[in-house]
Order: sequence, then C-alpha cells, then structure tokens
Amino acid sequence: RIRDARAMPPTRAGGEVDHVASAIQFAHIALGSSPVLVKQSLEPVADGRDATARWVWNGAFPHATSLCEHPEYVKNKTVVELGAGPGLPGVVAGKLGAKRVVLTDLPDELELPLGNLRVNGLNDDGGDVVEQRCSVEPCTWGVKSEIDKLGKFDIVLCSDVLYGHHENVAVALAQTAHALCAVDGRMLLSYFPREKLEFDQPFFNACDVLFEDPTPRNVDGVSEEIKHDLWLFEYRPKRGILGGV
Repeated sequence: RIRDARAMPPTRAGGEVDHVASAIQFAHIALGSSPVLVKQSLEPVADGRDATARWVWNGAFPHATSLCEHPEYVKNKTVVELGAGPGLPGVVAGKLGAKRVVLTDLPDELELPLGNLRVNGLNDDGGDVVEQRCSVEPCTWGVKSEIDKLGKFDIVLCSDVLYGHHENVAVALAQTAHALCAVDGRMLLSYFPREKLEFDQPFFNACDVLFEDPTPRNVDGVSEEIKHDLWLFEYRPKRGILGGV
C-alpha cells in the first residue's frame, strides 16, 4: 500500500529508504521550518527498464545532511547533480541558497526531479524554464553534446550513483563529472561500497587519473554504522587533464 506522504514524519538521515512510500521528507535545522519533500515514482516499469532513477537511495540522506552541515559548499555556487533521480541532494542545495542548480538524469527520467523542484518552490511551472534558478536537463554520461550544453559548475554532486555499472559506464561517469567541474570546482561523492565494489573500481581508477587524491568528509547527523560504511569524498579536478569526453 502506498503511504500518504503528507502524514510521513521526517526521514532520519542515513536511515533505510522506504521504496513503498510515495514521498520522502528530509528535515534539518539548516532548512528552518520548511523540510524538503521529494516524491518517488511507484509506477510499474515496463520493458525491463532500470527503475533506480525512481527512488531515493541511502546515500542521498548523508549527502544532503553534509550539505546542511556545511552550507558554504553550495551557497551562492553553481551546482549540478548527476544521476539525480528524485534529486534530494540537489533540491537541498537549492534550498540552501545555491546560485544555480541543475538536476540531471537520462532524457526520459526528468519529469520526477522537475516535479520535486516545483513541490519545493524552486521552479515556477508557469515560468520560462531557461530563466529558472533551478532546472532539469538531460545528461547521459559520456554524451558530449549534452555535457557541453550544461557548461561548468562549482559543485558536481554524485549521490549513490554507483551500483555495479559496466566498466564503460563507470568510466563515463567519472569523465562526465570531470568535464562539468569548473577549474576550481569540486565533485562531492557519496558511496556505499556494498557487495559490488570490484565492479565500481573502474570509476575510482578513472578518478585517480582525472582528479587529485580525494579528501574524506565527515557528516555528524548520521549513525555510527552509517559513518563506518559511507564513503563521502571531495574530489578536485587535476589541471591540464583532458577527460576524454
């Protein structure tokens, strides 16, 4: 049974995500009295399509919490989220005062994040999307035309987007994140190794080439268990490196 999102309490950062809830609520003192609400898509997925873009994943909560604990990461910055799905971290960045936020995903998965921007008052459905401070755009990892259209960003958010991709897809993700980083930009990655770390290794190998050594970041508002399991890294792009996109 689909739960009534209006009756749901704020979901604790770092908790197990409820994939039968129609929406997830995220609250933090940095957001004041207006928690973020993001909807999930519970519609059946036809033709064997990947449904991962329809749900909030566990890494989104500590990632969003980290942004709330350090709003200077995104305040007055340009922010893009890759593989956004419902877009929780990106929506939180918008609420924390980012200058510009773009939620990206595959071209046929943009309706959900756009709706979540509107639910949270970050995109006026009566306005010109081109002029919106927060918007959605297609970004298929490794597709140069879509990447070039987006431009460069101060912050690239990658929240729980690795889950045993084929090597070429994992490498394309790293290359895309690098291509979108401004010269002084940063990629902020949240990742749970799970059982498929060996399959995700090509992403980290590509990051070793494209980025400086990652800086681990701490997040206080999660359980000790989550802190133990979570990889929350900040990557800065190497200068003079061509990313291959």
